[in-house]
Amino acid sequence: MSESLYVMDDSNLQSISYETLDLWFPQTVSSDEAFEGTLTSGIAGAKASLTFSGSAIAVFGIATTVEGANPPAVQFAIDKSLTVISTAPNNGSVDFEFPFLDVEDLSSAQHSLEITVLNATKAYPFALDFVAYLPISGATPTASQRIITSSLPEPTTPVSSTNSSGAPVGAIVGGVIGGLALLLVAGLAIYVLCFRRRSSGQAFFYATPAKAEDLLDQGCPTPYQLPPPSTPGFGAQSYYSAAPTSAPSAYSAAPSAYAAPSAYSATPSAYAASLPYTAPVAASEAPISEYSAGTSTSGPSHPPSLYVVNNAALSRDSPNQPRSKAAEAGLLSVPQPATYHADSGIRFNSAGESLAATKAQGLDDDGRDV
Repeated sequence: MSESLYVMDDSNLQSISYETLDLWFPQTVSSDEAFEGTLTSGIAGAKASLTFSGSAIAVFGIATTVEGANPPAVQFAIDKSLTVISTAPNNGSVDFEFPFLDVEDLSSAQHSLEITVLNATKAYPFALDFVAYLPISGATPTASQRIITSSLPEPTTPVSSTNSSGAPVGAIVGGVIGGLALLLVAGLAIYVLCFRRRSSGQAFFYATPAKAEDLLDQGCPTPYQLPPPSTPGFGAQSYYSAAPTSAPSAYSAAPSAYAAPSAYSATPSAYAASLPYTAPVAASEAPISEYSAGTSTSGPSHPPSLYVVNNAALSRDSPNQPRSKAAEAGLLSVPQPATYHADSGIRFNSAGESLAATKAQGLDDDGRDV
């Protein structure tokens, strides 16, 4: 369907603003090749802009083929939100009315269009021919614009478009800087806290909790004196030593006939003097018979067995041990000298009177008259 279109030629400087004049190159060609016989070629970095009041717009140029050169790529931004990037085909053919841009269904209002050449060289530049748009109701063309009756063609190549509706660059940069500042402040706070904890001697850093005044104490504590080691209970240079009391004995199963107190244990002898000292027991303070292997009323039921220890210098005398329990109880391993008492010859009766006095008075042993 043919409609009235408003056309802006590339040479119309009143409608098209070329911002980078050093990157745009006007050309004059045959009218069969371009609209009104003019072209404006731009290379990478060239920019231009224009405004229009319409609901559709198209940008036409020349697409040719250049061996060894990349085709031009151009970016179009409508109202700084809708972005379209278009690339020439470079397929071996020549198109004198190639639609680099064809956008429809725009709102019925005034719009802006920005053109930026992304990739183009002088060998194969972006050749702009004209811009055509479908005016809105009530819009009138300017004196430099022409009105043609035609329809906007469909683009011959796919067009990639992206909506640039993201956050502003300034806001993004500010957010990044703010985040970095927050991380820096947090790291500094953690460092200060750790340093204070270390200097205050917290247990986390294994520091001593002692205070300064405690370390300045001039008092000297009295060292603990260890008591002298006790002398072994068997006496010095003893030929015998006590064996473990828990060792099994063949004589501990049944009472022995020799369990009763022996006559040999009451009187000290030379053999008893040479025997080693054995520890006293609470059951009886009487000496233990060397023949007692079972239950005894005068000593422990199981006296410790004796075994020979290696001692080159055997000693037959066992001196008293001043620190042993036997010495404290008065039981010494060395026999004491006997004490003898003389008989006075005095006798007493059942009444407790001396027999010599009663006989002198004529009385019998029981105190009765003779």
